[in-house]
Amino acid sequence: MVSLVLAGVGGQGIITVANIVGKAALIEGKNALMTELHGMAQRGGKIVVEVRIGDYKSAIIPARSADIMLAFEELEGARNLSKLKESGVILLNRRMIHPVSLTMKIQDYPERIIAEALSKYKTINVEADQIAMNLGNRRVANTAMVGATFSTGLLNLREESLITAIKESLPEKHWDINTKAFEQGKILPAFETAKVA
Repeated sequence: MVSLVLAGVGGQGIITVANIVGKAALIEGKNALMTELHGMAQRGGKIVVEVRIGDYKSAIIPARSADIMLAFEELEGARNLSKLKESGVILLNRRMIHPVSLTMKIQDYPERIIAEALSKYKTINVEADQIAMNLGNRRVANTAMVGATFSTGLLNLREESLITAIKESLPEKHWDINTKAFEQGKILPAFETAKVA
């Protein structure tokens, strides 16, 4: 059983990632539940998706019980830390997107506060945007994050299941670049963890 919180903003492919993980679980005969929360209904609005794999009765993750957070954007990751358990792991895409609320108030991006909040957890920096740019398509940062999450071992899902789910979730013309992003996302700094029970 594993619970994931995915946090970021519209246009980052967060719902696609949740669907890929859920489909991979179903391929392996595991139960998968998902819920999503949208902010402004446009690109740039906040999005939080919760995915639970295993014998859960509800898709909603109680406070302080998520095993993994995929933070596609730093501020949105920090805003949703209340869902992560003390021993949880954050996969952090090093990306800062200034939300409209800050821009309109002409406030600075709160880098120091975010760094302080994230420092209380085991955080793995994932250069998902850089991987995507190196591959020539910024939109594949999300599948790089899937590869990074797989590498932690916390998902308890097989690589072939995730690759199949990527292909089932995307048009065939995008398979090659997304599987490359997945492969490159798997390369993480040294990280050891026990599998989630």
